[in-house]
Amino acid sequence: MTDRRILLAAFAAALLGGAGLARAADFELAMVIKETTNPYYNATLQGARIAASEIGGVANNYGPTQSSPQAQIDIINNLADRHIPAIAVAPSDPNAVVPAMKRAARLGAKVITYDADSAPDARPFLVNQATTQSVGKFGADGLANAMGGKGKVAIVSAQPTAANQNAWIAAFRGEMRKYPDITIVDEVYGYDNEQKAFDATVALTTKYPDLGGIYAPTCPGLPAVARALESVNKGRGTVKLAGLCVPSITAKYMLDGTINFFYLWDPVRLGYVTYYAAKYFAEGKIHGRVGDSFTIDKGKFPGTYTILPTHEIITGEPLRYTAENVKENQY
Repeated sequence: MTDRRILLAAFAAALLGGAGLARAADFELAMVIKETTNPYYNATLQGARIAASEIGGVANNYGPTQSSPQAQIDIINNLADRHIPAIAVAPSDPNAVVPAMKRAARLGAKVITYDADSAPDARPFLVNQATTQSVGKFGADGLANAMGGKGKVAIVSAQPTAANQNAWIAAFRGEMRKYPDITIVDEVYGYDNEQKAFDATVALTTKYPDLGGIYAPTCPGLPAVARALESVNKGRGTVKLAGLCVPSITAKYMLDGTINFFYLWDPVRLGYVTYYAAKYFAEGKIHGRVGDSFTIDKGKFPGTYTILPTHEIITGEPLRYTAENVKENQY
């Protein structure tokens, strides 16, 4: 009888172990993005899926076809009801999504932000692509150099509630104070919609016929701004243009001279580190506290990633795209 009990116990343990492996295999990171039509989020998903191939599980994008805080709220609530183990949110509005994120956490999901942040009390940490200051400085110096250090500048942003855009623009404005002969005259919004960004740019060129430069830290807004400048015969350097976007839809405007300076970071790496951080958080390997870290010894992007006192993990620095490097960065 004793031997039989031992065998039964061993069999039960094997079953439980198998169930545990199944649960690990079933791990999903749900990436709640601003909009499915933005190719930038295809690149971050690509990185997350590379990470998943290394440590197990799956990653999927969930988002509306047009940027909408309410749509993100509905998606987060649905994911929470499905008991998805980990959710990484890139909020369209940093405050609107907070109740849904907190509800998802109460229901057991490990909820973090990446690419763009929510209000801090809704998440333990943000996986950030670069420091805010470095993004602002990179853009300010690039545009100022293109303008020869003088002239009028307008800003074409995504939307008033975009936390990352607002932070970058604040840093950009601060850095532009180094150039006393440059004046920032206006800030308008394209609402992550190409036609709206196009129309807003045309209106700027009418309102400020002597406009010297535009800063557009928005994708897909930046190529729409370029098309708008071309449509009113102010492309190819007449109005200097700098901003952030993925090369796949932007490089041709840099190559023809309409965009003078455009940059980003590696969105594939951003998605990759986000997946590792979310999965390790869900597994208890990190706890979401300042100073927590994890090391990737072997993989696509090896390194040690630490939650900083700012409650963020920084994955890299800005990268300027040029005719020489754009072909190797086609995302």
